[in-house]
Order: sequence, then structure tokens, then C-alpha cells
Amino acid sequence: MLQDQFRISVNHVHALGVLVLTFHYYKNPLAIDQETFAEYTARTTFERPLLSGVAYAQRVMNYEGEDLQRQHDGTIRTRTKEPSPFRDEYALVIFAQETISYLKSVDMMSGKEGNENILRAILTGKSVLASPFKLLGSNHLGVVLTFPVYKSKLPPNTSVQERIAATAGFADSDTFTRFNGNLSQGARHAPQLLMPNK
Repeated sequence: MLQDQFRISVNHVHALGVLVLTFHYYKNPLAIDQETFAEYTARTTFERPLLSGVAYAQRVMNYEGEDLQRQHDGTIRTRTKEPSPFRDEYALVIFAQETISYLKSVDMMSGKEGNENILRAILTGKSVLASPFKLLGSNHLGVVLTFPVYKSKLPPNTSVQERIAATAGFADSDTFTRFNGNLSQGARHAPQLLMPNK
């Protein structure tokens, strides 16, 4: 039962990344915004029984940062809520479920755990599970699932450089560590998922 719930949660977050890609990148004008994302994720929470919230972080190069900040009415911030220092690229949260709305405008690459998760997702082309750490906006330890989202479907023999070039962003989800044992148990049945580095 727990394995099934885990698989459903993982698959739904992966599908959410595809949904954002389809309606945010392929439609002009854009067919999804924060309000639509928040409503959709609130109404589909039952599909993610082990997760406390989902968000989408767009991969942003430094020369795109100012335009994106204007577009989303915010300043790119670190996980500690400070204005982000200049970086070559960011993983900027542009959409977030209301339960984790504090992640909006946060650069997911600004924290050690988030940065490691994102780099592992890019390098492997797989969904990755972080080691437990203190979740932003709460006093709880938790884990983060990170899914790479690509601009197009990639063949199985895609090189790392091709994956990097094709990366549009990342679908992320948080869960408290009270589910951590269940996640580890379920992950054994999810071959597309990489467990934390030891």
C-alpha cells in the first residue's frame, strides 16, 4: 500500500512537470500562472498522499534574471530569504502550491541540499531524493524529491551535455521525515528514482 502511494505521488509530480512544460513553455500567450498552478495542485493533493507540497523551479541564466523577476513580481532570493548573489544560473521557483508558498521566488540552487539534488538530477537524468534537512518555512526535517523537466523528449543515449542544454526546469516536492521510512521503502520499487548520496 505504501509503495503504491509512493509510486502514485512520484508519478503525479513527474506529470506536473510535463503539465507546466506544456502550458508554460509551449503556449503563447502562457496558459498557466501561479493562481492556476495553486488551484490545480490544491485540487489534486489527494494524488500525492505522502507529499506536503509541490513547486516548479525554472532554470534561469543570469542574463534572463531581471526579466523573470519583473515578470513574476519578485526578487530572486536564497533559501535564507536574502537577495540572491550573482550566479551564472538559478533554479527559480515560479510556481508553488499554497502549502509551500514560501518557496516562491527562491533559488533552489542556493542551498547545499537543493543544489546537490538539482545537479544530481541534471547529471543522471533521473528523479532524485535528498537526504533529510530542515525544510524552509518549517521547523521540521524533511526530504525533497527533484525531477528534471526537459524542453523535449530525450532519447535514452542522451549525453550529459545534451541533457544540460535541454533542461527547462525542475519539479520539486517536499515531505516531512515522518514519512521518510515509507519513502525509502517505496523508493526500492521506483527504479527511476535515485536515493540520497551517503
